[in-house]
Amino acid sequence: MSTTPDLILTNATVVTVDDADTVAEAVAVTGGVITAVGSAAEVGALAGPATEVVDLAGRTVVPGFVDPHSHVSMGAPYVKHAALHTPPVGDTRTVDDIVRKLHENLEKNRTPAGGLLLGWGYYPDEMDDDGAVTADLLDREFPDHRVCVVHVSGHGGVANTRVLEAHGYVDGCDDPEGGTVVRYPGTRKPNGVLWENAWMPLMFTMMDTDDDALLAMMREYARWGVTTVQDGAATVEQIATIRALADGPGIPVDVRSLVLFSELDEALEQGWFAPDKVDSNGHTVQGVKLILDGSPQGKTANVTQEYLTGGPGGEPHWHGIQNIPQADADAIVTTAYRHGVQVFAHCNGDAAIDELLASHRAAKAAGATPPGRTIPIHSQVMRLDQLDEYVTEGFEPSMFTIHCLIFGDTHVRNFGQERAFGISPMRSAVDKGLRPTNHSDYPITPINPLQLLWTSVVRRSTGGTVLGPHERLTPLEGLRSLTIDAAYEHRTEGDRGSIEVGKLGDLVVLDANPLDVDVEAIKDIAVLRTIKRGVTVYPAS
Repeated sequence: MSTTPDLILTNATVVTVDDADTVAEAVAVTGGVITAVGSAAEVGALAGPATEVVDLAGRTVVPGFVDPHSHVSMGAPYVKHAALHTPPVGDTRTVDDIVRKLHENLEKNRTPAGGLLLGWGYYPDEMDDDGAVTADLLDREFPDHRVCVVHVSGHGGVANTRVLEAHGYVDGCDDPEGGTVVRYPGTRKPNGVLWENAWMPLMFTMMDTDDDALLAMMREYARWGVTTVQDGAATVEQIATIRALADGPGIPVDVRSLVLFSELDEALEQGWFAPDKVDSNGHTVQGVKLILDGSPQGKTANVTQEYLTGGPGGEPHWHGIQNIPQADADAIVTTAYRHGVQVFAHCNGDAAIDELLASHRAAKAAGATPPGRTIPIHSQVMRLDQLDEYVTEGFEPSMFTIHCLIFGDTHVRNFGQERAFGISPMRSAVDKGLRPTNHSDYPITPINPLQLLWTSVVRRSTGGTVLGPHERLTPLEGLRSLTIDAAYEHRTEGDRGSIEVGKLGDLVVLDANPLDVDVEAIKDIAVLRTIKRGVTVYPAS
């Protein structure tokens, strides 16, 4: 193997995020691996005739961002559908805006009669009118199509009558266990709004995609500087599809798949966790994903102290939804541990976190050995005593501070100031010796890691409220949560997450240093170049 570098980035501010938080001037990559980090003079001396030397004129290099929880397979189909986000993500403010955008999308895609018309990012809480979309409205506007409007949380949505009837949601139907069917006032007739286990089976029927859409989705991550991304709830079929891409044309970023809990047995039977199959060409089957509760902005997160605003259907004394009964969660976690499978569990509310901790202890009591770093994903409306339990049990939380920006004002209404200000308590977690990560959960919120970093530092809502100034991180801590600590969550800190000799040549060139600029400028820093294993994947050649 040649020792002459393929690539040298020089005259830069290289923020290595190593244990000493070293800042260097240059970095060299050979055969996809970092082979030198140091001064411009010493690294530059390694160049040969074929070395690509890039003079960055003082620009900043950071490790390739690791999105520790996101949804590649779920996000890919949405690209062609109608985006309905409210500010600050989009410009939807009224129901008329939603109807207009759906009609525009119908025309753009030339969706045939009987086909699916889909909108996503719907967030009525922050719309100028009441944001009420119903089956009757969708039936009237789109009589010839199947229509679904996906709530911004992904845990609920609105369907028209064609879709409702196809899934058995008719006048007088019962709510499924762990799900809510909202009715027209004074009746048993579904009004189109579905939550959790009433919604999820329907949603997965909409997730049709193809190879081109998946590759386009991965290139979108690369555009934002992400070089490793988790596919946070994948079916066995979706896992096989991404593996075929990795082993065929190749994928522009590394993808780490979590098999959906309902398909864990099938994944084990098919050998996806076998040593010779778990990893290939940048695709890894990382673990299993449980979905224990819903979303705080959708009022389906499972919390011990009731919502101040009632339930999504107007229910009083509402605590959210438990998606998986305790005994079933115990069985899934026990099976995973017995097969050495890392467990990731969607836990937005403190009651869901209690459920995961109980399942973890039940698995240990049954003689199953945890493989290490069980991950409660989101860890939002939680109690600080649960962080102590994380330390005791070897858990590492993956948190979600962009909620402070996009949903913070709603959280204050739903939970009151004390609970809302403690959402995603990253400062407390760091102070207890944990290594919390921060994620986009795309398509729930935007991919942009610099915006995500900014939210962990300012924790300010769209309405200007700071949700817990005591839970703010420093910019360096925020960067670590998106690089080395995110790699640690995936148990890959040995080969990525920092700029050190022997690690993968996964690098991002930024137009400013997030550790030096004014805090308010962090969110506006631009990604100029994304490098995966020494090869530029953004901008595309």
